[in-house]
Amino acid sequence: MIGARELLFDEDRLKIYYNRIFPYKLMFKWISYNKLTKRDTKSLISLEEGIASQYFHQREFSFTLANDVYCRYLCFKNAETFRDALIGRVPYKIDMGAVYNIPPDRHNASDKKAFVPISKEMVFDIDMNDYDDVRTCCTGANVCKLCF
Repeated sequence: MIGARELLFDEDRLKIYYNRIFPYKLMFKWISYNKLTKRDTKSLISLEEGIASQYFHQREFSFTLANDVYCRYLCFKNAETFRDALIGRVPYKIDMGAVYNIPPDRHNASDKKAFVPISKEMVFDIDMNDYDDVRTCCTGANVCKLCF
């Protein structure tokens, strides 16, 4: 495009994104599988502050921060604590892991054999740059209709 400027990554913009745009309430509801603590259906729809989910709280999250700092065993009691962590830490990458029998931030407080996953999703993580040696068109993260 003529006159269009490429926007470069900026941590300040990422913080604004987490603060104003990131759909943390919807993500909380989605990752909770509607297994919320309150049974009031009105609250389930509006997702007011303070609604907790044991399922969400026992799911491991990891954040990759600036300079490839990796933070594991994170967990959040509700949508607001999740949002606060996103704004406070400004992760460049968010990974969602298994749901454990105890909250992941307490993994060191128990016997290693007692900290076990109780639920996982099947995930396929395909990095297109892993196929550069067999693709005949694009390289890296670039994907066209042919190589897709």
